[in-house]
Amino acid sequence: MSDFLSKLFCLRSLLLTCLLTTGSLVWADNHKGSDKKSERIAPTLKSLMRSFKPDSTSEAQVILRKTRVHIDEQLMSHATSYVAVYINSDEAVRDYSQISVSFNSFYEDIALEFANVRTPDGKMDSIKADATQIQSPTDENFYHDRKELLFSLPNVRKGSIIEFQYRYTDTKKMVPDQWFDSFSFHWWEDRAAGQGTRADAIVVSELKITAPTAIKLISSDASRYHITQKRSTKGTRQTITWTGKNLAKIDLQSDMSREHDYAPYLRVATTANWNDVAVWADQLIEPHLVSDTKLDALIAEIKKTALTPEAKTKAVYRAIQDRVRYVFAHVGRGGYEPHDAFEVLKNGYGDCKDQTVLAVMLLRQLGITANPALIITRGRGIPDMQVPGVSFDHMIVHIPAQNGLQEIWMDTTGETSLYPGFSVGIEDQPALIVNENTKAISVLPALPAKEHFAELELVFDKFSGRDAQASFKLHFGGLYEQRLRSMWQYSNERDKYFRELIGQIYNAAEVTELTASNADNLWHPFTISGRFSFTNVWGGDKDPINYSFSITQLTNLFADLRNLHKAQDRKQPYVVDPGYNLRSRVVFTSPGSNHQLQLNTQGENIDNAYYTLTQSGNQEKNRYVISQNLTVKAVKVELKDYADFYQKTNELIESNDWTLSYEYNKTAAELITLETKGKTDVASLIALTKLHIKNGAYEKSLATARQAVKVSPKKAEAHYVLGLAQGYNQLLPESDASFKKAEALGYKL
Repeated sequence: MSDFLSKLFCLRSLLLTCLLTTGSLVWADNHKGSDKKSERIAPTLKSLMRSFKPDSTSEAQVILRKTRVHIDEQLMSHATSYVAVYINSDEAVRDYSQISVSFNSFYEDIALEFANVRTPDGKMDSIKADATQIQSPTDENFYHDRKELLFSLPNVRKGSIIEFQYRYTDTKKMVPDQWFDSFSFHWWEDRAAGQGTRADAIVVSELKITAPTAIKLISSDASRYHITQKRSTKGTRQTITWTGKNLAKIDLQSDMSREHDYAPYLRVATTANWNDVAVWADQLIEPHLVSDTKLDALIAEIKKTALTPEAKTKAVYRAIQDRVRYVFAHVGRGGYEPHDAFEVLKNGYGDCKDQTVLAVMLLRQLGITANPALIITRGRGIPDMQVPGVSFDHMIVHIPAQNGLQEIWMDTTGETSLYPGFSVGIEDQPALIVNENTKAISVLPALPAKEHFAELELVFDKFSGRDAQASFKLHFGGLYEQRLRSMWQYSNERDKYFRELIGQIYNAAEVTELTASNADNLWHPFTISGRFSFTNVWGGDKDPINYSFSITQLTNLFADLRNLHKAQDRKQPYVVDPGYNLRSRVVFTSPGSNHQLQLNTQGENIDNAYYTLTQSGNQEKNRYVISQNLTVKAVKVELKDYADFYQKTNELIESNDWTLSYEYNKTAAELITLETKGKTDVASLIALTKLHIKNGAYEKSLATARQAVKVSPKKAEAHYVLGLAQGYNQLLPESDASFKKAEALGYKL
């Protein structure tokens, strides 16, 4: 995806999802209320340094990442985690000088127990009292329970070792009688200035969980990451320890797989059954499917006009879009529990779980089976779902196939989104249908590439002096429709932005008109139309005009194929997901009837494992029409195949353009002039006959010569050119007769 579309995807993720942070580790400043005495869980730095051998080629190395989790009989837990990092570059100094970690304050409490820096000369410096704070994230217009522990470490520089230890404690149970958590064996550190995340090489990473022996702990398989596992029992307590040694640095790159298998990762739970989670969520949501007189009135209103299942479903979607404003909030804000359905309608706003409850209530009262569905959006990737957990960050409506309806996944949270609100942000993602009978995770459908499309219609249709104009229309589907619609709705200077955006199709042109259609329409796709103006592109009526168009004029705007990693720099498999389709129909019009087409080069067809491109050109009266259809296939390119993918992409980018010209044709101009005058003017008919003979158009010459004789039967030259035309058409006796007639009328042969 292009940088433009990447930004739009981030916007869509913000607007259409409700993020949840309940699975993350959390901290708090122990200066603010922690009464538990700190217990160091790691050896001293001096001891750690004895066995540590710095790698001079690494920017940073995590010497030890150690976490201890204690679960009690009530399935409440607290965890202590220790991290020690060797800093070996200026970039790492910037990244590790300030540590920020988020947590969910609704379920957990935190304590930062200590943070120290060992300077290159061996001195120890501890964190200052005023260098730690807890703050809310800076997301505007976004409600959540997520907070961040932020602390700054003193005197961090190249050659330093930093260490810190924190503890988090459950304050509320999310799911009664169950416990879930997930763990990464790397330390993920935010880069400075919001430039992503880093996960440096690990010398030793250890996770130890202790729990009552009566509790059964289920975990995912981490052995493929060379993580070892040991179990032991002492009295009424069990201990499970996972250890990883010499774990490589993780290179995060664009267009990686959504699955989390690129990094050592573990999920642990007290149940192996997704039904336990589904039942919990169902019991949490069902009590809020309640009505009042206002909601009853809405249901009665819909029943009057919506008589079929499809009409009822659409009416519910429209009612929520019209009456309930979406507020950006975490699914887990204040827990997973929604407001009552009638309260959401009364308030006129709600987050994703609130809108879902209202939609489910309306649909069920209208006789349509519907259930909430918990979703993991694309921004969260795809965790290993074999072990249950509560890592969902969005909630929508699932309508199973039933009489009069196919299966529908309805998401009402996108303001004025095209019905039923099914976006690329949830496509092909894990989902848990909230129903007491649900036994397993579902996977949302994936749309084919042809439904994620951008289509350009471009017609050069006006010429004036040295200038030309063209009309354009852009049609969109799938991810392009969703993102561009959202951008139009939320851009502060949308007219300026879209003029500049579309202007990239022809950098030398100016977008002089711009109109958007269906931006607020729930049922018809968003489209953009307008006009291009080209200045000084030809010399005038008797000069040629040159045209060109290339598939890269679409890929440069709607994809990002020019900025791939070189083969030697790619560290992760490359994933195109979803696939998409770019197509065009471009009409190159002749500036006048006196111009003749000259086709210079034409685009080529391509078909390989990654791309299918079909192109064709067709000459019509006074215009030439090209059609292009590029499918970028959904594919995972393994590292061993990346060089081939890179080469095939460059071949696509460098493939032939369509280039053609309409050149002024003097003979054609003369023909048109004579044909205009030659219906009754004998001189023009005689001249036209001679021109047809010169051009080899012998049949046409015979017709015009006969017309000349008919118009002026006593004109000697008319009979002469008739004799010429007859001779070229192999009418020899007739030709001789015409020549004799011409001579008799005084024509000198």
